[in-house]
Amino acid sequence: MDAINLPIYTLALPLTLGLVQLAKSAGLPTRWAGLAAVIIGALAGLFANLAGAEQASIANAALTGIIAGLSAAGVWSGTRAGIRPQ
Repeated sequence: MDAINLPIYTLALPLTLGLVQLAKSAGLPTRWAGLAAVIIGALAGLFANLAGAEQASIANAALTGIIAGLSAAGVWSGTRAGIRPQ
């Protein structure tokens, strides 16, 4: 399998962050946000591939999206932990 596809990752990460935040504001429990980020990330990777970000295999686009979803979940939890008063 190829390496992470940077154009797809660059599109999938902010798309995943935004859609997970939108889902949470629509009522998604916070405990499911990580799983939602992975699923939305995979779909965002496939969408970015189909939109022509770069030609990659379906498996590579999905894997890149999953990595973007995991990154989005990590960015959210890391930021939230850094802001929380001690």
